Amino acid sequence: GVQGINIFKPDTPFGLPFSPDQWMYLIVLACAVLMFILARNLVNSRIGRAMMAIRDQPLAADTMGINSAHTKAITFGISALYVGLAGALHAIIFEFVSPDSFRFELSIALLVGAVVGGIATLGGAVVGGFFVQFIEKYADAATKVVTQTVHLPIELEPWTIYGIVLIVLMYTMPMGIAGGAKSLWRRWRAT
Repeated sequence: GVQGINIFKPDTPFGLPFSPDQWMYLIVLACAVLMFILARNLVNSRIGRAMMAIRDQPLAADTMGINSAHTKAITFGISALYVGLAGALHAIIFEFVSPDSFRFELSIALLVGAVVGGIATLGGAVVGGFFVQFIEKYADAATKVVTQTVHLPIELEPWTIYGIVLIVLMYTMPMGIAGGAKSLWRRWRAT
């Protein structure tokens, strides 16, 4: 319900010399590495190629004999697995979960992270996650520096810096940071 559920963080097992927070960090890190390995294997598999074909050209994928409905159902199930694991880890870490824990701003932040990092790459997910995590702090610090050094006729908000960074990134790297880095790497290798 609206009041949510309290969850207790598990103690470190086997008398290991870690605090509960350090133990949860190791659990989350292990889960992230495992899920990225599984995602990489999935992308390189037959079903992964079918997913990419449906994403890029649905009509051509149907023409090649890919069962779109079946592949989309599998994709939905796999994404539910990933999101379910992430939600369970989130609940354990914060020791509380309620419908109010996941606001609209979180959806926007996830979308921004996906677009900024690069939709079509696994590395883009990591880059987008770091971007979303750190941009607010740096945008707030940049806002303070700009307002102290430059006297503007309007008051500068952290979201203004955030928006400017997003516009510059989308203009300079339309395929996301991972796509832009891959493009730069190809150009550098060609020279």
